[in-house]
Amino acid sequence: MVVIAMTSLVLISLQQVMGQSLATHTQTREKMDHVVQARFTMDRLAMLVTEAGAISSPAAGAVGESLLVIEERLMDLDGDGFPDADNDANGAVNDDDTDDPIDWITISMDITDPDNKKLVEVLPDYTTNPSGDMTPRILCENVETFALSRGSSNAANLITIELTLGTDTNRITLKTRAIAAKVILL
Repeated sequence: MVVIAMTSLVLISLQQVMGQSLATHTQTREKMDHVVQARFTMDRLAMLVTEAGAISSPAAGAVGESLLVIEERLMDLDGDGFPDADNDANGAVNDDDTDDPIDWITISMDITDPDNKKLVEVLPDYTTNPSGDMTPRILCENVETFALSRGSSNAANLITIELTLGTDTNRITLKTRAIAAKVILL
């Protein structure tokens, strides 16, 4: 009886240790998933802002906005060596109002599921004529905060981006700044 009691105590202790280890492992993996999503998203947003020539939203001087609308200047889906936004293939992107209009990228929150808010990107669809929009693409999930600020007058090309993913112990917050190359004030 004593041996059975001692073995039971050891097994119960081991079960508690293993349960705690498994819970810690699960939390760590969730947090690492959030870190990977947040870094990818922040790198993408910073790259898009850096390459943008026009910013429609947030407005100059805005603080805490949650909508980013910027000019698309990078995609080359047809592989012709010219960005798809260069509709007239003259080497200058979005240089004319009729033949080469500005194509917009929109980054916004999808809050249709309040338990899992998503940050989505909508790109121009160059396969349609005139250009429409592609289906929204999820950049990251479990978004708690997506906040944008934009400098005013002399710093209107500076965008500050803050992104928070997860909740409680699995929360990760990243903040960065990006400067648009040649911003057109809209």
